[in-house]
Amino acid sequence: MRTLALALLLAATLLAGCGADDEQPAPGSDGTQLRIVVTGAGGGPRAIELDCGSGAPCRRRDLDRLAEIFAPDDPARACTEIYGGPEKAHVSGRLEGQIVDLTINRSDGCGISDYELLFDVLGREPPLAH
Repeated sequence: MRTLALALLLAATLLAGCGADDEQPAPGSDGTQLRIVVTGAGGGPRAIELDCGSGAPCRRRDLDRLAEIFAPDDPARACTEIYGGPEKAHVSGRLEGQIVDLTINRSDGCGISDYELLFDVLGREPPLAH
């Protein structure tokens, strides 16, 4: 009897952990197709693709984080004047159906933050010059 109760408790615990909103595919995320070309990281340009419609839908949380990068410049956003390196990421394509075209460089604290956020969403280490 204790084994059955323990098994039921374990199953309930596992089910309670499932279903977080940020883990669910975002409705309409198949309108997201991005091409990222990184330069300045050594070894020539590197191309990375993000396609939410090819069997791997994007999570809502990731799409929201990407939207932060493409939001219009906020004049109140303070950026440290620190040089992060020569790396640049040119991001183009569609984000939830909207055309995007942006170059992220690491010339200040905001660019460094956006660059790292982009690669965090992609689940990759940011390419850096050595």
